[in-house]
Amino acid sequence: MSVGPTRLLNLLVILIIVALNAIGLLLVVRRFAGALSKDLPPGAMLLTAIVAMAMVACTRIAWRRYFPLTVDVEELELSASGRLGDLLVGYGSSLSLVLLAVGCIYPAERTVDLIIWLPALVADQFWRQSFFDAGHPDRGAGETGHDLENELVLASLAMVAGEKTFAPEGLERQLAAAVGESGEGETEEIVQQLYRVRDELGQEVIYGTLRADFLAGQRTAVVHAGFCPPLSHLPEIEAESFRGPLARIKVVQALAHGTRMDVRLTAPAASDCHVWIDMAAIPATSAEKIQA
Repeated sequence: MSVGPTRLLNLLVILIIVALNAIGLLLVVRRFAGALSKDLPPGAMLLTAIVAMAMVACTRIAWRRYFPLTVDVEELELSASGRLGDLLVGYGSSLSLVLLAVGCIYPAERTVDLIIWLPALVADQFWRQSFFDAGHPDRGAGETGHDLENELVLASLAMVAGEKTFAPEGLERQLAAAVGESGEGETEEIVQQLYRVRDELGQEVIYGTLRADFLAGQRTAVVHAGFCPPLSHLPEIEAESFRGPLARIKVVQALAHGTRMDVRLTAPAASDCHVWIDMAAIPATSAEKIQA
């Protein structure tokens, strides 16, 4: 997406949140002043809560769709404007729900009003934290199976850029060896990094961070990852980009000894760039269990 439409979406999301807060504040002020003494019917109250939650969902999903919370070698820290935008979208949308709830149910004399709004407000607390932690509202922060993978990816990228990593001491030593840290504190540039673990069934799972490089004008790249020694099973390959230009990843081959993926940008690269890929090669039984 070009810079113009992205900035327009940025402004639109913020305007929606400001409008929701303004409406909620107006309702609260009018309620406290006694100007709005008539309660909404339960059906209208439920519809109001659903619409408010839907608008909050749309703003958070739209924001994370074009402003993902990820780590990049060239941009390890969020800019001041990006961090401010995240806080505004996260806490601003939650504040609008609180104001709308108070403005609709004050003085909270009907139990049905509390039944409608309280679950929504409680759920929003968890969802907001997921928005801050996971990079997208529909991805929970409790995916324990990927915790080590995420630590390894983030810490390795930090080490490539020469930044201090917060990885545990043992993991930090492992990363230093993996990226080839020299005695002068310089590091080689990571192109691929794979590591193997065993799941609860004793089967090997391979997690990896891969990089697809693009020259100016190039739109499609091919990425290969070899598994040595080969896995004892045909794996299910899961892959998604987590930093770089918007790209679609297609798994062309998934074999016991490796995988091949085609990476296609939404538009030809304007300049030399790369896309980071988060990959997992898991047994088919584990993939079916996760989907179930």
